[in-house]
Amino acid sequence: MTRNRRLTGIGLAGGILAATLLAVAQPASAGTSSYASPTGCWKAQAVEGDIGAADVEITFNADRTLKLTGPRDENGDPYFTGAGTWASQRGGAFTFTLSHPLPGGPPGEARSSLDGKLSSYSAFSAQGQTYRHYDDGTVGGPSTITMTGTRVACA
Repeated sequence: MTRNRRLTGIGLAGGILAATLLAVAQPASAGTSSYASPTGCWKAQAVEGDIGAADVEITFNADRTLKLTGPRDENGDPYFTGAGTWASQRGGAFTFTLSHPLPGGPPGEARSSLDGKLSSYSAFSAQGQTYRHYDDGTVGGPSTITMTGTRVACA
């Protein structure tokens, strides 16, 4: 083997190695897999049916449970808290269900099921349906619910 062929072979091997390392070392923000999970804390705005927008807080826990904190009153106390579960899908999509006591009016519980999508590490949108299950056994709905959220630091 001549010296030029050896150097060419070494150069090609080095180029292939460098290309491989660059492909593996892309920054986490380079693809949707970098934000494929909603795990963390979010400030969100929920709109259900013809009811105005409500500012809520959602924590998607790593164990696939979630905590919902309803809008806060003038003292900072939430009107309700709720809970639910979530599951990741492909490409930044996820589904979640949640339930919370109905604030005001007849006693009961709101139960929602939503399909969400992360548009970046720090933003998601979701839509689904809510049914109201009243303590007297009647069920109202469904009503459409939409939600948009922004990731925040967990307190």
